[in-house]
Amino acid sequence: MKALPMHADVWVIDHEHALLFRQQDQQWVEELRLSYDEFNGSAIALSSFSLPDTVVYLNVFENKTEGGMWAEHYWAGIAEDPPRIIQTPARAFHQQALTELRSMGKNVQVICPQKPAQFDRAVQMALLNKHEYKHLKSFINSRKSGNHEFRSSLQLYLGLWLTPPGYYQAIRGVAAACLLGTFLLMSWNANQQQAKQDKANLQQLRNSLTTPASSAKEAPFAVWLEQIRKFGQNERANLLSLKMSWDEQGEILTHANLERDRKRVPKACSLNNATQVQCSIGSSNQ
Repeated sequence: MKALPMHADVWVIDHEHALLFRQQDQQWVEELRLSYDEFNGSAIALSSFSLPDTVVYLNVFENKTEGGMWAEHYWAGIAEDPPRIIQTPARAFHQQALTELRSMGKNVQVICPQKPAQFDRAVQMALLNKHEYKHLKSFINSRKSGNHEFRSSLQLYLGLWLTPPGYYQAIRGVAAACLLGTFLLMSWNANQQQAKQDKANLQQLRNSLTTPASSAKEAPFAVWLEQIRKFGQNERANLLSLKMSWDEQGEILTHANLERDRKRVPKACSLNNATQVQCSIGSSNQ
């Protein structure tokens, strides 16, 4: 069990009583004892539960005959040195207390110490039915007899999965059927979508093959080259950089940066400023 915060409130619900422990001189000391009915939903409980470090335990140690059972369930935990099972009946009060404590906003740890003050050294307990308890007991006995731990663990998991009680088997059957149905539905839907996509791609290919050739025009590169030469050649060259593009209609756009200022530009060109020129040439202005 992990260490508790030094300033934590620790509540132990023990045989219909609520005990508050706080740390003093590195020891956990009981500061308050209330009946569970008085504690449940009280201002002191809600105030303490609002603190992030508050810890709540339910002690299920049975030292006397108590109330009704919780539908054939048991609390069980594994103690070490030597490995053994600690087991106690699950009572109706435990079910009620867990529901009410959780409704107040706290998770509850179930423990089984003989004395409530031993909460920090107690074994954690889990709620099991008869079937689960039987396999857990076999698992512990296997460990005592020296069987390989992996083999014992595997036997435990297989026993819990393959031979559950009737109502567990029914639930698993429904879950398996739902999972299989979901998988089949997703596969069918994926196949349908793929078929639609393939049909659409085939139709697009057919359309591209039967569509008349577009009215794309050849770009007048020869005329464009003459236009660029007018910016000067050899010693009179005036171009620093050139960027050009063309489209399907045969129009060529040119952006040029000049080394020296220029006042006059070739036909179909215009000055953005003294050293930047924009030109356009196409079939309509050749």
